Amino acid sequence: MPLVSTFEVLLKPQLPATLPPGFGDVKNLGRNILQGYFLTISNINAFDLVLSLVFTTRLPSGVTLDEVITFTDTSGLNTAAPLAGVGNKYRFSPLFLPTDATALFILQPSPTDAALASLDLEARGYVDLQLSSLGGTPPAGSQVLVTAEQRGTFFGNATAPNIADRALDQISYGLTVQNGGLLTLN
Repeated sequence: MPLVSTFEVLLKPQLPATLPPGFGDVKNLGRNILQGYFLTISNINAFDLVLSLVFTTRLPSGVTLDEVITFTDTSGLNTAAPLAGVGNKYRFSPLFLPTDATALFILQPSPTDAALASLDLEARGYVDLQLSSLGGTPPAGSQVLVTAEQRGTFFGNATAPNIADRALDQISYGLTVQNGGLLTLN
């Protein structure tokens, strides 16, 4: 079960509500952020794979899985599926990955009206990638290429009628993965 990377999902204000004395007007810096985890997985084998992703985290009190959404895309269509939680581990399975195919997996806070009103989701942890028991037993030494990144959208008022008042901006950065992104699954 190779470790892939760390992850962080956010739907929160960028700055704390209360700042230490000496901070002036930081309104222009005080936007909100919706940040998700993006994982690209390529099957470089001559056979199909069935994979599971396991997210290990400690969710803050009051946060439920209903507030996090997941999507996979291997054919140009986003397919939503839930995470299944047991203790502090949340599994996404099955992820079907045909030979020579590349999948994009997305984990992000659900931007519902209620979530945008409360702006109170913050979770981080690490990700494991493993062969799913639903896929039989592929040959030993099956390998995949992975790229992990965080992508976020900063916003002021997400529902402002004038787009300039929404103060939109984006950020994207790659996360370190072991072995240059070439993972061996056993």
